[in-house]
Amino acid sequence: MIDFKAIKGLVTAREAAEHYGLSVSSRGMALCPFHDDHNPSMKLDERFHCFGCGEDGDVIDFTAKYFNLTLREAAQKLIRDFGNGEFNPNEPSPPKSPDPAKRCHDVLLALEVRLHRQKWDTAPKTMDDPITTEYAQNCQMYDFIVGLADLLSGGTTQQKEDEIAYLTGGVLDRYEALLQEEVIEYADIF
Repeated sequence: MIDFKAIKGLVTAREAAEHYGLSVSSRGMALCPFHDDHNPSMKLDERFHCFGCGEDGDVIDFTAKYFNLTLREAAQKLIRDFGNGEFNPNEPSPPKSPDPAKRCHDVLLALEVRLHRQKWDTAPKTMDDPITTEYAQNCQMYDFIVGLADLLSGGTTQQKEDEIAYLTGGVLDRYEALLQEEVIEYADIF
């Protein structure tokens, strides 16, 4: 029996993608290998999400899709490629200590994906449709969260520390709660 959860703790989707030859920017963006992508539209970190074609998943899903494998075959490939002979798939993985930077990154990415979908759903459908307040607000929320994520991944050490302190001071808890809501409202972010 393969312990898929333990394998997911072995390597991130970003690390696997880079190992398998994808060029990933410092912001975690890459050309999506699953569609004809000309501008980087795939975000990679613990998981992956393509804003162009909608492909989404964890490292096992990425590996399976990338190499046209079953999930079991993909898990076995990850064990071979990243296990270094020390990985026992039946042994539970040791608990990881909480990393505030990783938690911030994960929540911001989840919000980014959610707000991108929300923005898309409220976008004008034709050139003649008016731009609604709801769409404009969704664009502002999305841009704000992307800016926070960019600063967290590409800012100076001091900027990163300041942002982590800001987010872990209660903002992140509020953002995590928002992910459970059906619609994220403008006043919830600002």
